[in-house]
Amino acid sequence: MSALWAAAALFGVLAGISLVVGLVARRPLGFLGLVLCALSCLFAAWSAAGLAAVHGEVAPAFVALAFAAAGSLAGYRLAASLVLSAASGNPRARRRAQRPPAERLAVILADAEPHEYDPRLLASRLARIERTGAATLSPGVLPLVFLTERMRYRALRGPHPARYVVDAIADGVRERLSRPGGTLDVAVAYVDSAPDLPSVIAASGSASLAVVELGAAGSLPYLEARLAAERIAPPNRLPRVTEPSIWRDVRLASRLTERILDRVPADERAATGVVLLGPGTPSAWHAQSRSWLEDETYFLTRVAVLLEDAGVPSHAIRSAWVDWQSPNLAEALRHLAAIGSTRIVVCPAAILYPDLVTLLDTGRDVRDARLPEHVQVTVLPPWGDDEVLIDVVASRIAQALGLEPDAR
Repeated sequence: MSALWAAAALFGVLAGISLVVGLVARRPLGFLGLVLCALSCLFAAWSAAGLAAVHGEVAPAFVALAFAAAGSLAGYRLAASLVLSAASGNPRARRRAQRPPAERLAVILADAEPHEYDPRLLASRLARIERTGAATLSPGVLPLVFLTERMRYRALRGPHPARYVVDAIADGVRERLSRPGGTLDVAVAYVDSAPDLPSVIAASGSASLAVVELGAAGSLPYLEARLAAERIAPPNRLPRVTEPSIWRDVRLASRLTERILDRVPADERAATGVVLLGPGTPSAWHAQSRSWLEDETYFLTRVAVLLEDAGVPSHAIRSAWVDWQSPNLAEALRHLAAIGSTRIVVCPAAILYPDLVTLLDTGRDVRDARLPEHVQVTVLPPWGDDEVLIDVVASRIAQALGLEPDAR
């Protein structure tokens, strides 16, 4: 009889733990977790039915089910409290083909999202948010955050394209810097996921290393990636971060202005509004991310000046952010519509490659703004493998390693 009471409680705990695994883990482990959760619930109910049969009344069964429910809640909270430490950890790098080390190595460091849902990456990002006090994360809600991320990846109905874009940028840089008999290799590393910067540097025998940062270059996640690499690199092989940031290059500002103006007839620029969209940075990271915030402000301001010179009213050029900072996209759109803009161009200015927000949320944000019917909104894609962007990245690497890029 006592075994049935214990079984009801233990199966309840197992159901709660299995539910968290099912919500967080990738297939097939996630599917197995849900199956185990369902089986645990059935066995808990079987234990309760056994108690009812032994006692000849249903009251013990209801008490046993209450024990099982309490156990499942305890198991859920226990597993949820361990999610970040269990799901994070060192990224698992895929085995790369061995090749002779080049004399010089250029590493493109990016924060692009992976092709498929990766709980390790999400756990690393959430752990940083919690560690820095950027937001308070309730353990009970954490598994649902992972589930939401899984569902968003599933909504893509295919692999996430961001890292294909990074690979295309790396190929373009490699082509521009290649020389007959040259000894330069171009590798890609990612923030918070494999292949990460320390593993790429550790696997390289190159004597000269340069790192160029894409995305929110100089922000806290990039700073932590660089520090992790410096801890494992020999003193004579410390990676050189290319300076200044790519966002300080006037060619990028000019190119973005061209992309925007290509969507606006010259005679309609006076009635046009522009939203320059950035990724956003938590206020808790501002002290460590000062260089990125300065570079982003410089870049957005320069683009705004170029647009104003081309005939777009200065008061109709607004910056907005995807997350953490305000205004958001919907607020910026409402503001431009309120001041009389009849055509609005939304441009991911400081977002180089597509992410889940630009792929899934931007269109919804435009609809949520509930603009008047006469206001026309055009949403541009992120930079992608733009030729000017590749030229800027190649020139930064060439400068750091003492090379000359191809003239294009």
